[in-house]
Order: sequence, then C-alpha cells, then structure tokens
Amino acid sequence: MQSPIQKTKAEIQALIQSLAPASIGLVATSRDLVAIVDKRFDWQVRAHRWYAVISRGDHIHAVADIDGRRISLQRYVMKLQYPDRSYDDLKQISFENKITFDCRVSNLEHRVGRQAVMRNRRSKRNTSSQYKGVIKALGSDGSPRWRTQIMAEHGSMGIGVYEDEAWAATVYDAAAYLLFEGAALYNFPGRSPDQEALLIAATKIARYRAKAKRSKGALAEQQIEME
Repeated sequence: MQSPIQKTKAEIQALIQSLAPASIGLVATSRDLVAIVDKRFDWQVRAHRWYAVISRGDHIHAVADIDGRRISLQRYVMKLQYPDRSYDDLKQISFENKITFDCRVSNLEHRVGRQAVMRNRRSKRNTSSQYKGVIKALGSDGSPRWRTQIMAEHGSMGIGVYEDEAWAATVYDAAAYLLFEGAALYNFPGRSPDQEALLIAATKIARYRAKAKRSKGALAEQQIEME
C-alpha cells in the first residue's frame, strides 16, 4: 500500500505530464515533493520555504511560515488571487481533483464558512421563485418584480430588481461567476455568462464593495476618535 507521500508524488508526476509546461510553476517542498501553482504566482511562492506536512492520518499538504503564521499553500495562492481578502476569509479551501499539491487557482474551490453554505444552497421548494438567488417582490403598481441577491464577502449583496424572473436568474449567474467562478452553483449550468448580465453584475458588485469600504473606513475613524 502506498504511503501518503508516495501517492501524492505519483499523482503530481502524472498531472505534470498532462499540463502545458509554460502554464505552471513547480515549487519544491520537503519530503522530496513538488507542488504545482499557476506560472504567474511562481516567483512569489518560491520566496518562501515550503514543508510537506502530514496530518489527520493520511492528509498531506504544503505549508510555510509567513508573517509569523503557518499558512497552507492553497490559502497563500488564493490570497495572491484575491489580495483584498484576509487569510481568515480564505478557509476550508478544497481541491477539485482531490490532489492537495495541485494548487492552481482552477483546482481550488474557495468556499468559506456560512457564506459557502448559503451561496451553494439550492432554492427551497416554498420559495417565491424557482431560481436560486431570486426573490419575488411587488412594484409600486402591484405587478411582480424579481429581486436578485447573492451572498458576498460582507453579507447579502443586492444585484438589482427586474421585471423578468429568468433574466433576474441570469444576472444572478453572472454575479456568481464574477464572485466565485467554478465554486458557484448556477441556475443555468453549462451556459456561458450573458455579456449584458456580466456588465450589470460587475457594476453592482463594484458599488457594493465601494460602499463596504467606505463603511469600514468610517468605522475605523470612529474607533480612533473613541480611543
């Protein structure tokens, strides 16, 4: 029976053979193992010394001591991908192909805590809409409207109100694509994001983040004044 180290080494070697050399970086770790990262992050990852650590019996992953904290390679890569997020926001990262030394962004599913549960939960049977992230509302004239919401880094984010239920679901999918990419659960899986919906969603997300940033800054100023 293969040890965790032997198994990981065989998986990584086989995977390397199937990938374009120009697209990946190989990072040496202890125990004579290498990890795979995206080429664009290669030089940043190599700035640290990485160790292959075995925990919980046969689980193996790469870690490094960064800024006084022990950080896993998958969390470090996701931090490089999303620099505005903290390490605490990037927990419980899973691997799509189950190979823990394949730390390419495309292989990492960044699903964090309760937000992950909420954004991947299917619509309830008694919901007002058949679509995920869509809620029925009434316009000023009493006609039906469809409100789109999605869980984001700071809570529930509104993505607009629309007259057509399916279009509201399309905008939700666009927002999910921009926020979570392959980690999202879509209303229309297999369909490419609608370009108009992407533009709408990108605008809403930018406004939401700008507002959240202003609120955070105002709170920080209040705390300073109280000290």
